[in-house]
Amino acid sequence: MTKAGAPPGKAVEPVADPELQERTRKLLRESEAHPHRYSGSRRSLWRAMAPECVRGAVVAAGAALMWQATGADQTQEPSDDDLPASVSDAFDEAVRNIVEALHSGIERLWPLAVTGLVVLIAFRVMETVTYNAALRELDEFRARYVQPSQLTDEAQTLLARAQQARRTVLGSSVHRCDLIDRQRNEVALPHQEWEIAEALREYSRLMKAEPAKPRGSMVAAVIDVRRKSLATSLRGIERRVVALEAYADEVRRADDRFQELKQIQQLTQGSADVLELLARTARHDHAVAEIDGMNAQAEAVAATFTAALESAKEAAAIVLPPAIEAV
Repeated sequence: MTKAGAPPGKAVEPVADPELQERTRKLLRESEAHPHRYSGSRRSLWRAMAPECVRGAVVAAGAALMWQATGADQTQEPSDDDLPASVSDAFDEAVRNIVEALHSGIERLWPLAVTGLVVLIAFRVMETVTYNAALRELDEFRARYVQPSQLTDEAQTLLARAQQARRTVLGSSVHRCDLIDRQRNEVALPHQEWEIAEALREYSRLMKAEPAKPRGSMVAAVIDVRRKSLATSLRGIERRVVALEAYADEVRRADDRFQELKQIQQLTQGSADVLELLARTARHDHAVAEIDGMNAQAEAVAATFTAALESAKEAAAIVLPPAIEAV
């Protein structure tokens, strides 16, 4: 059995309420990994729209003035029979053509510019709505997500031990082969981990709420009584973790016996071939006894595995709540 002071196999991981949807869990993990994205208060739709509206208004006003100016500068086009009399006339005609092209281009691009502005404003609105919805969801479900930073050192150690026990059970061969009630483990163990994490978070919150520098003997006495109560609570949580570790140890032993049984079965699958080879070469009666001995060893290991499996199931009955049958 893993002792109380044993170091965990892996660092403590955040724990989410198993009842949460995967989308919400993903959002909680993302907010933890990138806290700057979800910092601050909710954004105003008007403030999100204002910069784009101002930019659009400035661009629209500039385009309107340019359109009006280029339209006002249009002069009567000369007839095809009139030829430019000088270089100055030719230059004036070129300028007039450029102004007309600019005027026509502004007139044609105007609907596209307005459409682009509307799309940009709509994008900003949707972005703000999505961000505010994410903040609301985080505010609602953040209490159902335990982060390692919320725990004291001793609480982190206990949670890491519980998580290691869960990984041991769910990663075992006897679990994958459904020899120890796979469905029950996959439902009950995450709930066990969450309840332990939630209790450890509350314990840590109360521990951190104590004043760093108590003033007066009366305050110190109150803190002493308070710490004794919290220590009792922590020992209760630890007993639950130890029970999980005991279950994991039983599963580990059953897993070892299961692997041993498979290897011996693999070795004894060719018993007939070994017997035939011995009979052809030595013709000793001892050959039959050798093969019988191998089969007896396989039966003994199988019996040991069965006993280990039963012990694991008994440990599960103690640690895990009984399965609720569907009505």
